[in-house]
Amino acid sequence: MMRASDEIDISILDSISRKPGCSISEAIRPLLIERSESVLRGRVRALELRKLIRCVPTKHRVLLYRNPAAEDGSDV
Repeated sequence: MMRASDEIDISILDSISRKPGCSISEAIRPLLIERSESVLRGRVRALELRKLIRCVPTKHRVLLYRNPAAEDGSDV
């Protein structure tokens, strides 16, 4: 069973909503004072598994986008 979104997940989602197409590093940078980078990258992977975001790999980076169905905020 999936856990509910907490403040960290919501912050990552807000960051992606404000700047669609940002990299994982850009999305998690403000949260590095609270958690380690590996934990935050795991949160990004969990958000992708929950279909709240979409990860688009490019040659050098992974770009993050909110899923259109998840942008209404009903599941957060």
